[in-house]
Amino acid sequence: MYSFEGEFRRRPQQNLAGASAYQNLSRDALLKKAHQERIKREDYKKRLISTIKIQAYVRSFINRIKCKNNQRSLFDSCLHQNSTLNEIELILLIRRLLFFYDQQKDSSRLIFISQQLLKQWSRVLQNGGSFFQIQRLLVLHLKLLNTRGPQSRDSLAVPLRMLEVFTCVDTIKKVMNPQDANIVIFKTLLYIVKRGYFREIRKLLEDKTPPLYGPSASAPTPLAASLFALLLRPFSYVLQMNDPEFNNIVMLEFASCILCPEMSEVIKMYLLPALKAQPTSTFPYSGLISALSSADKVCPDIKIEYSSWLLYSLLLLEPQNYVNKICGIPNGQRINGSCLSHPFMLQYLALIARLTSNFLKKSPKKNTDRSMYNEPMGYEGDSDSDSDEPPAVNREATVNSECIHMMNDNNSCILQACTNAGQNDWTGEALEQISAISHHLLLSHKMAVHIYKLLYTLAFEPWFLRALWNWSSNLEPGGGGNTSVAVGRGGTLLASISQGLGTRTGRLLPPLATFCSLYSLLLATLHDEELADSDLNPIMGESNIAINSVQAFSLTQLGPLCVTLRQLCMGLIELAFPESRPNVGEGYKNVFSYASSTQHDYEKLPTNEENLNHTAVWVHLFKVSVRLLRQLHTRDQRLNFTRGEWDWCGGTQALPLLIERPHHLLHPRRHHCLRQYRPFTAFTALTREDCEKGPPLTTKEVRTLTILKETPFVVPFSQRVLIFQGLNFRDKQEYQGDLTNFLQGPSIQIVIRRSHIYEDAFIRLNSQNEPDLRLKMRVQLMNEAGLEEAGVDGGGVFREFLSELLRTACDPNRGFFRLTKDNMLYPNPAVHLLVENFHHHYYFIGRMLGKALYEGLLVELPLAEFFLQAVVGEERGNEGEADIHRLAALDERLHRSLLQLRAMPAAAVADLGLDFTVMSDELGEQRVEELKAGGANIPVTGENRIEYIHLVAEWKLSRQVRAQVTALRQGLSTVIPLAWLRIFCSKELRLLISGAESAVDVDDLKNHTNYAGGYGGDHPTIKCFWKVVENFTDIQKRQLLKFVTSCSRPPLLGFKDLDPPFCIQHAGTSERLPSASTCMNLLKLPEFPSENVMKEKLLYAINAGAGFELS
Repeated sequence: MYSFEGEFRRRPQQNLAGASAYQNLSRDALLKKAHQERIKREDYKKRLISTIKIQAYVRSFINRIKCKNNQRSLFDSCLHQNSTLNEIELILLIRRLLFFYDQQKDSSRLIFISQQLLKQWSRVLQNGGSFFQIQRLLVLHLKLLNTRGPQSRDSLAVPLRMLEVFTCVDTIKKVMNPQDANIVIFKTLLYIVKRGYFREIRKLLEDKTPPLYGPSASAPTPLAASLFALLLRPFSYVLQMNDPEFNNIVMLEFASCILCPEMSEVIKMYLLPALKAQPTSTFPYSGLISALSSADKVCPDIKIEYSSWLLYSLLLLEPQNYVNKICGIPNGQRINGSCLSHPFMLQYLALIARLTSNFLKKSPKKNTDRSMYNEPMGYEGDSDSDSDEPPAVNREATVNSECIHMMNDNNSCILQACTNAGQNDWTGEALEQISAISHHLLLSHKMAVHIYKLLYTLAFEPWFLRALWNWSSNLEPGGGGNTSVAVGRGGTLLASISQGLGTRTGRLLPPLATFCSLYSLLLATLHDEELADSDLNPIMGESNIAINSVQAFSLTQLGPLCVTLRQLCMGLIELAFPESRPNVGEGYKNVFSYASSTQHDYEKLPTNEENLNHTAVWVHLFKVSVRLLRQLHTRDQRLNFTRGEWDWCGGTQALPLLIERPHHLLHPRRHHCLRQYRPFTAFTALTREDCEKGPPLTTKEVRTLTILKETPFVVPFSQRVLIFQGLNFRDKQEYQGDLTNFLQGPSIQIVIRRSHIYEDAFIRLNSQNEPDLRLKMRVQLMNEAGLEEAGVDGGGVFREFLSELLRTACDPNRGFFRLTKDNMLYPNPAVHLLVENFHHHYYFIGRMLGKALYEGLLVELPLAEFFLQAVVGEERGNEGEADIHRLAALDERLHRSLLQLRAMPAAAVADLGLDFTVMSDELGEQRVEELKAGGANIPVTGENRIEYIHLVAEWKLSRQVRAQVTALRQGLSTVIPLAWLRIFCSKELRLLISGAESAVDVDDLKNHTNYAGGYGGDHPTIKCFWKVVENFTDIQKRQLLKFVTSCSRPPLLGFKDLDPPFCIQHAGTSERLPSASTCMNLLKLPEFPSENVMKEKLLYAINAGAGFELS
């Protein structure tokens, strides 16, 4: 630029201090600016390089298009110049076509050149034509087969003809020797199979086959027959060449394209039946099994979806008598063991076990997240209802049902192998695979063990059950398992679960759940005599089990088994409710609900649906293990094969929490909190309504309640009695208060005639007049003269009234109850013929029985155990079912007949002419009742006689008196929550109601007796009294106890538990008779000069029956 100062260019200004001097930048700002500029330069370089690459790609693409168009023009000009092509020109045109081929533009050129090739293919190959080019042409024809839009006849005929000619070895043998021809066809098939050969044939078959009306192995159209023949061609080389790589690729591509995806109609109705009809020399079924078993190792690039459709295909295509072919046994000969230990059989079982895991897939709307507290034990939801499911889920559920049906067919390979397996065949690997299959079946249906033949067949295989328990109880984290010891040692996976450690124990879940489910079924069908007889006949010096017995364990082995199962259930409760803080984050839930197995899809961190399935697996294990433990406990009460509470309660932690705060945990208003805690899942969020009802339960409280709800017998009986008494005490404090001790506060006042005690009480204490019986009750008794009996009811009159009322109500002469041969009471099945409104009476009796329990009063009612089981056994799973072993107490003749029916040969059962009906005779009125729907038309056979026996027992013990039991239960529950009573079994509940029938322990009574009015332990009259009482008979001792306390039986926990304590008070001179104040448990004893006089006066007083006239 021109400058007037004489300088035409300004000199550059240089600042040696740097840029920061004139920009006034700090050090950090300068570094940041330099960093940003460096980033800009790097971005510019990247954009420049990307631009160059894009331009290069575009130029390359444009050049390729130009080159292909040029070659296409040369191709067309060559065709126009030469109407007939020789082999040299044909080879050149094939090369050009393969270079520029575009399916949308060049399909007609491909058809034309293929027609020319089919005319002179032999000369082409003889004059230097490459078979590799033909292979590429075949791939192009495969893609052309399923081109959408209008198709000419040639568009199908030419590609099919090309595939037919150039995949046929007999055709190629015309131009080369047989060995080279086989190699060429081998390579051709391998090339096209890798590039979608099976997939394209399936598409064409589905597109061109008309609708089918049923399964058939005959081709519906000639085109379908041609396509099926093309489909079979690679299989011939699988059997012929014996090349492992070729075999695996062909079979896995076939499975991936044909068998794994969801089946269309043509696949299910035609293709699979046609394949099944092929001989094993045509379709290599064993090769398919081998390839699928090792797919992840040999061909990881081929994606195999182990779906339900694949399982269906394998089961359908299974050759007849396949187990014989595996073991190399000619058809017609019987299998004699050793089949399960065959290596290929183990491979087959492992594949089926992997595929049956699809049975665990359920819709999210199903019951996969149910709590054991929301439903009765054993409830698994209605798995048969799928009307709300999407169509894909319905179709898969249908296929799963068909798979299960085929697995339980008599000709099934798995069922035949298990049926014919011997003692030495049950190796660890065989047990693992069979238990995995069985476990998946168990989880597929709530009644699986009863309806699936594979399961109930295994349940009656004693060697299987014994080997399964021995192997699973000794399974170590490394995978080993010794089958010689029946109880697991400290380093086993079972011991880890028993200690509440669930990490890496998932491998144990299938065998453990399978054993508990199947052995539970076996126990339900065994009589006590069969269990007891298992110790009579030793076999091979190993265990005391009869050779012909179906019992898997002897009585001596059942004791340790019960101990191990109890420890398992306690460990599962710890795992179900871990020590964790409430959190509702999804991430926490997924991490918490970890899967911990090494096989069968139990090892992965679960997704949403897998998480639900994983939870269902653990909940199912808990349910079946608890169910089996209950059954063993019930049997132990009759057979005594354990050491009693030492085995059942030894090692169970005491429950001080319940002793200190039983009302806090088991109170009905707090019991709702337990429903918020789902086992084996993260805690759910607490709503505002939940928080208003009270603070959430701690983990220790939840575990304690779970023990009392599911396995109460692991807590000592005495401790449970204290829990029950504490619950009653706290509830009475709330409803009755302290004022009742001073004859004040809310109460029930009634006047009852002693001669009409039941009639008056039924009217005055019905639910309309007195809706709440938990209030304090005071009774005024009237004697036969119509006068009030002397004495004020401070509790003693009420106790006598309630005892006499219940004794009168349950008197068999009144008609509400009957006596068994053991003089035990149970409801009268024919009461409806005697009393029209019998429901109201049983409801009233239930209320009175509940009042006796509520007040801690022992009443001498010998109630039958099967009746008490029906009263509180509801919602307790198998505990509520009729027990055939209790039938002997009710009808010994019927019980003996049913046992004879069970022991009869199966062929002779049908000759009896029985059906599923029973004849009832009530007061001369006979009628026929069906044991199940349509029972009159169902004959009893050797196969269903077990069901018949159990239904007869259920009808006799439960169904006949269901209405009476229901009414009594409803009345009982108005006073005592049934949850409080369910911590006792029927035998213990009878003790809780009536007390023990043991003799009165005079020493215990003496040690817990108080004295008043000048008496003491050293007083001569007191010494004389105890000496006389010690010489009383047992009946006289009971009469004395009833005279003083209104109950002839001692307290459950001894006289230390008597409230108020037994007391003897000085009552003056010997001219008076002894008297009592039952409200205070007080004996008013005068001084008598001798033992004879004291004995005479005592016996006269306790036998007078004068009520309260002597008070």
